Amino acid sequence: MSGAGLGAGANAGAPGLDPSVLQHFCDSVKGAISDNVTLKDLGKTGDTDVIRVSAPARPLVKSLYESFSKVAEDLPGRSARNLPGDRALDGVPNRNFHADVQLKDGRAQAITFDLAQFADQDGWATHLPLRIGISGEGQAVTAPADAVDLDLGKFQDMLAAMDEGSDFEDDGDFSTGGSGIDSYAPALPLTASEYAQLEALGIDRKTAEELNREGLGFAQIKALGPELT
Repeated sequence: MSGAGLGAGANAGAPGLDPSVLQHFCDSVKGAISDNVTLKDLGKTGDTDVIRVSAPARPLVKSLYESFSKVAEDLPGRSARNLPGDRALDGVPNRNFHADVQLKDGRAQAITFDLAQFADQDGWATHLPLRIGISGEGQAVTAPADAVDLDLGKFQDMLAAMDEGSDFEDDGDFSTGGSGIDSYAPALPLTASEYAQLEALGIDRKTAEELNREGLGFAQIKALGPELT
């Protein structure tokens, strides 16, 4: 995704990441998992094997954090980044967690995690299992017969137009705990004449009303005509 959606060539000429750094990152993540994660065979449930995957939360998170922070040190613009350091572990419980993985013919069928493990009370006896089924036999996702291809170039132009006409004033200061947005001026209500012009373009009144309530003015809704019809 060139330029992270900011347009082709936005990052042209930017320094790249040394492949050895990526290799070290992959190796350190694998090491963090192998050093902290243990597997235990719990036998069979019906025709599936059950493997319990366990790990001490704080050591695992610490190892993974060290892997990510090492890569961050070598990223372009590292001096502008602030890593949380030891604060990254403040909310991580210092105890073991586990999940049970059901395998059939060597493939994962489901993962069950007991959410009650997060409870802080000692001797907690209630269980709240969350089971996530895994299937590789799902049907391919296809677009409806009447779907219309979205021109991403026009979509970006639309967003730019919305941004220019939104009348947001944002000083970017989130330090006070607010949203960083000082004020917002809604779009002017559409007139009967404007509704008629939009309907002539194939944009029905209900759609126009919804877009107007969301902050789009007449010109912006009109510009969306090719995408909405």
